[in-house]
Amino acid sequence: MCYAGYFPMMMKNVFNLLYAPESEWKDIASQNNTVVKTLLLFVVPMALIPTISAFIGASYVGWGLVGEKIVKLTSESAMLLSIAAFFAITGAVVVMGLLIKWMAETYGGKPSLDRCVALSAYSATPLFLVGFAALYPVLWVDTLLTLFAIAFAVKLLFIGVPIMMDTDQDKGYLFASSILTVAMVMVIGMFAITILFWGFGLAPAFTV
Repeated sequence: MCYAGYFPMMMKNVFNLLYAPESEWKDIASQNNTVVKTLLLFVVPMALIPTISAFIGASYVGWGLVGEKIVKLTSESAMLLSIAAFFAITGAVVVMGLLIKWMAETYGGKPSLDRCVALSAYSATPLFLVGFAALYPVLWVDTLLTLFAIAFAVKLLFIGVPIMMDTDQDKGYLFASSILTVAMVMVIGMFAITILFWGFGLAPAFTV
């Protein structure tokens, strides 16, 4: 099967989620894409944005405070960390989808895993896109952009839950709040795992 025609569809999804999220969520719900299709045609290409950008920014551009020495990672270290980040991002989308399905059952819903993973993936669209900021790392700029992306992702989640989970607004709000709480716990867990990996020799290696 030729997947070239799916790139314009992915771009349409991204654009419409930013400018007309409610109608785009309805369109995504009607597509009923499988988990594999969502991963291959959306998550994988979108996850390449932050990982490739971070590799370039960390190994070729560097970062540092005004007036201080620019710090860079070695190409090998940046590559290793970028690959690890790619698989972590992709895995997090799937795990979040599984958790959404599990939580949905406590709210009386029985959504398919396909929809749950799609909700997890497309809600993260702003977080994927803000990865472009890593091309030129400036701490305060990247922090502000990331906070804005998080806020936008939360907005997409709250709009998307009632549509993708086929529930009313009140239950959707409570469900989205639960998903947000679990997502925050996952982020903390990923930080803890990162620290453990550093302890086993995967710490960043800086250029001299």
